[in-house]
Amino acid sequence: MRSVPYSFHSILKSSLLFIFCVLFHTVSGQISYGGKPLPLHAGMGARSIGPSTDLFVEMPSFDSQSALRQSLQDQSNLKSLEFAHKFHPFLRPDNAGITFVAGNMKVWRVGIRSKGAYSLNVLFSKFRLPPGAQLFVYSSDQSEILGSYTEKNNTELNMLPVQPVGGDELIVEYQEPVEAVFKGEIEVGEVNHDFVGIFRATEPRDPEQSCHPNLVCYPEDIQPGNGVVGLIINGTTYCTGSLVNNTAEDGIPYLLTATHCLNENYKPSFLANRRYDVVAGSIVAFFNYNSPLCDIDIRGPLQMTMASADSVLISERHDISLLKLKEAPPAEYQPYYLGWNANSSPSAPFHGLHHPNGGIKKVAIDEDRLSLSSFDLPNYNQEEPNSWWEVGAWDTGATEGGSSGSPLLDREKRIVGTLTGGVSMCSSPRGPDSYASLFKLWDVQGSLDNPNPISYYLDPRESQTRQMNGFNPYAQQPFTRSHNFKPVDNAVKYLFQQVPLFATNNTFGYTEFAEQFYAGDGIQLRGVFVSSPPVNSITNMNIRIRVYSGEDGPERLLYEQPYNYSYRYFTNNGFPVDSRDMRHNVENYIRFNDPVSVSKTFYISYSDANGIPSGFSTFNAEPRKIGSGLVSTAWMKNPSGWVKSSENIESPINTTLLIAPYVIGKISTTVEPEKEQLKLVVYHSNEVKRIFIESNYELVEWEIFYSSGIKIHHETIDISINRGSYSSAHLPKGVYIVRVRTIDGTISSKKVLVI
Repeated sequence: MRSVPYSFHSILKSSLLFIFCVLFHTVSGQISYGGKPLPLHAGMGARSIGPSTDLFVEMPSFDSQSALRQSLQDQSNLKSLEFAHKFHPFLRPDNAGITFVAGNMKVWRVGIRSKGAYSLNVLFSKFRLPPGAQLFVYSSDQSEILGSYTEKNNTELNMLPVQPVGGDELIVEYQEPVEAVFKGEIEVGEVNHDFVGIFRATEPRDPEQSCHPNLVCYPEDIQPGNGVVGLIINGTTYCTGSLVNNTAEDGIPYLLTATHCLNENYKPSFLANRRYDVVAGSIVAFFNYNSPLCDIDIRGPLQMTMASADSVLISERHDISLLKLKEAPPAEYQPYYLGWNANSSPSAPFHGLHHPNGGIKKVAIDEDRLSLSSFDLPNYNQEEPNSWWEVGAWDTGATEGGSSGSPLLDREKRIVGTLTGGVSMCSSPRGPDSYASLFKLWDVQGSLDNPNPISYYLDPRESQTRQMNGFNPYAQQPFTRSHNFKPVDNAVKYLFQQVPLFATNNTFGYTEFAEQFYAGDGIQLRGVFVSSPPVNSITNMNIRIRVYSGEDGPERLLYEQPYNYSYRYFTNNGFPVDSRDMRHNVENYIRFNDPVSVSKTFYISYSDANGIPSGFSTFNAEPRKIGSGLVSTAWMKNPSGWVKSSENIESPINTTLLIAPYVIGKISTTVEPEKEQLKLVVYHSNEVKRIFIESNYELVEWEIFYSSGIKIHHETIDISINRGSYSSAHLPKGVYIVRVRTIDGTISSKKVLVI
């Protein structure tokens, strides 16, 4: 078998990205509990209880330009990419900073400075606080404050990573009650100096390349894709993992990924102590991080997240690790446990489902047979030869950093291996990429500190089978999301006269917008997915999500809840929340506090109670062309009341808002057009001085005549609308004739009185 040259194997498809801020938002041990640190001058007149030392500790200098050059070179060689320089200062109250008493609190402050850093990030290698104690981390002018962290953040690991603070200085402040029930443990074990600026990232990102199709483009991959998760490991590494089934089909949340994602690409210092249990405990898994549409990248929801796992089986020789999530994913996540194929001849086509660059879920496709090859793992000379399935060249898509650990699926959507590395790119080359082979690992005994083979866990019934189909643990508890977008629709932020027409509080006087759905005889809504274009000033807004009923528009308010654009994740303590970056195309999942019962026609709306001009909007379908056959489902509200988007005065358009109800059960809520008898209404509004033409059929052309037969206006329409209007301010009082042609070719005439 052909072995890929070592230079090609230098890629390990994971990006080492020091973004503890993401971990801060997602791991329950890092939730902050409010409060404020003492004023900066508080220690000046306070009684000292320790030796007087300097507040700031200076980190040693290092060659940041050399580190940056090496980082860029590693990137060009498709290696994992490090963005920060790590120090291990081990700062404690007994060896650094100042200590004093303020009120009933003993206070320790230590400043940390590392010249030239874009931001600084600390890891507390010891963290165990008594009741009443508080910890803060803040910039040297207190313009950026993290915390407080309290006893509620204590974990069995006795550690606490926190998100970055911008700039090259920060201050740690620890307050402990004078009469504390025990003396707290606090130690700054790591300081990370960001020399690139990546710490400014706040969440999973976008792919770097553009050839990767979205998961939803391949319907056959949607259910298997529910078993593929984005991973952030130890706050520094993007990878991909997959839930995996076992022959007992008992829903044990086994998670399969690449070993190099856990050991920092076989870093010698990690291999010296091999704390895989600690690293597994730091994992954050993002479920359903997908774009809702095929033809546009929208960052998926971050509200479906699991934190922490246990290490079960670690194979360094084969670069495969089997972990187990601490908790089983709930039914609301609709997880899928992927099957597996450990045979020697899996069948094409092969689909790779992955999170390139830590971004939304993508698909890569290879139509050819696989071959076995070797892979030279860096810093490690014990890899098992001929133990990797080689994808010679992708026919569709490619992989990137962050794709490591992702599953390669056979024709029956069963895992045959997990991605280790390769050289594929969207341009060239399209391969090879190498996947650690389940076939070669299946019965291997004696992995790290574990005598059992992986078959012991995936085949607990000892059936001796080497292949297994996938498993839906919640097949009897389905949830359904559906929207009114069609495959022919393009998602846009529609502008009329340079004004975003579906933005709250716009200059045309529209303040609230709703999307129409149909629920049949009755359903329960668990929540709603809302997709929006970039918003810069959302922190000043108070966005409200409402559910209405009504046959002729939103009439009766059924439910209202704040729009929490947030990280919301599942833990033993419920669903903790923190904000996400809304300056991108994003989708958020808003979970209702309680299921909302609806029946027949219902509506889901958004509005801004703070009245920020032209504020928040959702994506809407590009105005549909004549003859699309699609019904307009968007509604708009101004002081006069609700009106369909296809009937508003300013710019009537047939469109749909990208809002998707999440329904308990297997029920679609989409609105389908109904064939009705032609209705045509023509009238004059003296209040706004306009002649209106309204029909339940699409308007194609209309004309206005004086009663004498002289034509005064002619208009043709190329987009789908059901309402037209014409200003009558300049017309003499009298009777006029309006002639209309609709989409079915019908020509009708109506008289209208202008007074």
